[in-house]
Amino acid sequence: MKRVLALVSVLAFSLAACSSDGSGSTTTPVAEEERVEIVEFAFSPDTVTVAAGTTVTWENTETGIAHTATSDEDVWTSGTLNEGDEFSFTFDEAGTFAYFCTIHPDMTGTIVVE
Repeated sequence: MKRVLALVSVLAFSLAACSSDGSGSTTTPVAEEERVEIVEFAFSPDTVTVAAGTTVTWENTETGIAHTATSDEDVWTSGTLNEGDEFSFTFDEAGTFAYFCTIHPDMTGTIVVE
């Protein structure tokens, strides 16, 4: 029994050492986030490349003008975003996702998920 406990202790210590960043603390993956501002009738930046699992947040910074961020393929829609409103969507799968503002269809953007 003592040998089993000793083995378990060694394995636990080894696993902790493998997940350490060398400073004695363990590292935890940080959720990725990307922001897109809606400003001057445009998405800024208009193309964003992110890793799968990243949350993209659109913020309408236009004074007194409503917008949307709506997927071309009906993957998501923000609904109407008034001044200061935000909408977030997490991209779990790789692909290229074009989107536009339903109120101002000339406003377009692209999210590339790797």
